[in-house]
Amino acid sequence: MLKPSEEAIKQELVDAIRMLERAEYIDHNGHCSVRRDESSFYINSGGSMRAALTVEDIVTVDLDGKPVDGGNVKPPLEFPIHAEVYRARPKIGAVFHTHPQWSTYLTMTGVQQKVVYAQASLLGDMPVMDSPMSVNSRAIGEKMVAVMGDNPIVMLKAHGVVAAGETVLECFAYAAYVEENARRQYMALQIGEPYVFSDEEQAACRQKLRSPSLFKKTWDHYRSKIA
Repeated sequence: MLKPSEEAIKQELVDAIRMLERAEYIDHNGHCSVRRDESSFYINSGGSMRAALTVEDIVTVDLDGKPVDGGNVKPPLEFPIHAEVYRARPKIGAVFHTHPQWSTYLTMTGVQQKVVYAQASLLGDMPVMDSPMSVNSRAIGEKMVAVMGDNPIVMLKAHGVVAAGETVLECFAYAAYVEENARRQYMALQIGEPYVFSDEEQAACRQKLRSPSLFKKTWDHYRSKIA
């Protein structure tokens, strides 16, 4: 099987960012990346307009945020989010940093996300980094990765969410699932105490839902909205 071209990888990343922006999971400051190799990755530039992103807005940088192919277009200030996940977790192929509303409302008020939506069973413990500050240095990025552990997501208190997956589609699905879970939990809390899936129910859901075909189904749903 032929590997995707650099152009195709960048276009997939562009689509992911535009889909997240359309869904209001990122705003003018969201950023997403794809691993290029052991020491570099693709990411949208810091100054790019997320809603109108093109492949020209994708830059290639090393783990210190320096451009690989020359030029002076800079990555987002929070590139250490991506660099430190890639350093610590060799199997990870994509990292997304979103600024979603519902997940952030919960972390702002100290409400822990619970699994109230089947797909959220894939998200691990959904840990929270207890700081709203920008992850703009290697040291802070390392702290974030330590909180994240082996989980596919970590939430940044009163700030946003970081998702990581082996592929862009998997990472996108996690970024979508955490926000959908948070929305359902938040809305249910307006009525009463939401039902939380038991450990046994979560295990059963994980067996059925951790599937590349279902990640693609999620992707295709969001992709149709920007077609």
